[in-house]
Amino acid sequence: MFPIRLLSVAGIALLALWLMDWTWAANFAVFQFGLYALLWREVEVARKAPERPGAWARMKWRTEAVTAGVASHTSLFVVFAWMARPDLLPHIMMLTAGNLMVGALQVHLSRASFVAAVIPPSLAIGTIAVHEVGDNAGLLTATAVFVLGVIGAAWRQALSDRETVELYVDLSERSEELRTALDEARAEREAAEQANRAKSRFLAMISHEVRTPLNVILGIVEVLRRKKRPAAEAALVDDMGDAGGMLLRLLNGALDLSRIESGQSDAVLAPTDVRAQLAAIGRVWRLRVEELGLTLEIDCEGAAEDFVVRTDAGRVEQVIINFLSNALKLTPAGTIRITGRALPVEADGVRLRFEVADQGPGVPEDQRERIFQPFEQLAEGRAAGGAGLGLAICRANVEGLGGEIGVTGAPGGGALFWFEIPAERVDGVEEAATGAAPVRPLSVLAAEDHEANRKLLRLLLEQFGAEVTLVENGAEAVKAARDDGFDLLLMDVMMPVMDGVEALAVIRTEEADRGRPRLPVWMLTANVFDEDVARYIASGADGVLRKPIEIAALHGVLSTVGDA
Repeated sequence: MFPIRLLSVAGIALLALWLMDWTWAANFAVFQFGLYALLWREVEVARKAPERPGAWARMKWRTEAVTAGVASHTSLFVVFAWMARPDLLPHIMMLTAGNLMVGALQVHLSRASFVAAVIPPSLAIGTIAVHEVGDNAGLLTATAVFVLGVIGAAWRQALSDRETVELYVDLSERSEELRTALDEARAEREAAEQANRAKSRFLAMISHEVRTPLNVILGIVEVLRRKKRPAAEAALVDDMGDAGGMLLRLLNGALDLSRIESGQSDAVLAPTDVRAQLAAIGRVWRLRVEELGLTLEIDCEGAAEDFVVRTDAGRVEQVIINFLSNALKLTPAGTIRITGRALPVEADGVRLRFEVADQGPGVPEDQRERIFQPFEQLAEGRAAGGAGLGLAICRANVEGLGGEIGVTGAPGGGALFWFEIPAERVDGVEEAATGAAPVRPLSVLAAEDHEANRKLLRLLLEQFGAEVTLVENGAEAVKAARDDGFDLLLMDVMMPVMDGVEALAVIRTEEADRGRPRLPVWMLTANVFDEDVARYIASGADGVLRKPIEIAALHGVLSTVGDA
């Protein structure tokens, strides 16, 4: 509005100079420009320092005063101009009407400012009309209607302007709040991404550090299983294998957490004897239960053949062990009962239900849904040292198998955690590779920096009739591979001097440059994330054997290479 008012001031000053003389023009210009300069200064001060105490109130009353001064000076100017030059009446009336309209329609900060803008020109118009028209009531009425019409339209516009300003201020505040919220969300997302990257690095480290010794334990168990020994010793070996297998499956479940949370984890379905799985859990955990002064009971209800199904044994086992672990933490005395039920349904389907009942404090009914959410747990769980993730993982595992999970009260007190899953009945479970078909003797080069793993590789490979050459790092593997006398290279990934991926790249480059036959290379690694496996294959590996080494998988690789 400033430019329009300043232009109008300049126009009136030029009109006064043209029709009257320079003293009138100078009078109008000096007063008007001075008042507008004062108004502009007050607005700028308030705009640059809105947080100063009383800034808004000070600008408000000063603006009202300047508005009153501008309107009064303009009105007095036209009245005195009319008195000095009655012959300019048409010009003066048009000027007064324009002053009324411009003053009334400008943006006003308050009602007082609006009144200050319209009263002086209205009085000026009324004064001139009364003296010029005299007793012409019709013309006086028309003049009054004109003034009131301008004031009414301007008042409506003033209200609209005020609402627009208030809306603009509100939108500005909301916009600032949204920007702040967006900045906070961006910072939180970055923190979450950093935490996720840290978690991935931590899981990768844990995976490697745990799988390396576990590889030795389970490998030696498989070697011991192949030798005849007294029944008591064979049972101990089987218990070692069961415990190591559970540990491996729990590790796999922990590594799969991020994919479970994102809904990208696929169930690994395979023939499983669930009754035998429950018995193995009982053998492994019974000693711990007895150490706590508790009793563990395991019941299976249903035909034996209905427990032989195709399912994800790792997920089922992880949920049961999690339930059992929680029961051990929260049961001060008494019995923990694990129950498995197999209910045949249509065709070859089976509905499996598992229950773990404890004699602890139980779960209040209004909390039974909440505890399956991430990081949600009861006070007893926090006191026992829980992190609040176990039941959330259980829920994801069960729902990933198309099942349901929940908790109720146990008979006699305590909690009864349960889950049900659908499964397909199968004819039987294939035995491990202890009775695998023989393979053609091979010359195998194995690169492994861990001494115990090298000993284990020799034991495992020699049982298949392989001639084994062992090296300790990638550089030695590259040098040995140049002899062109090996049928297979088993390459560890994380090794000193030169890692497995770098060594593989050198071997493939030398094969291409020197025209050597392609040597089958299988990576032997504890780094089992999907992106790692994809990187090995992209680097030229023929496949990946995961630690701990599964005898069936090793036999499959040897068979494939031997048949090539």
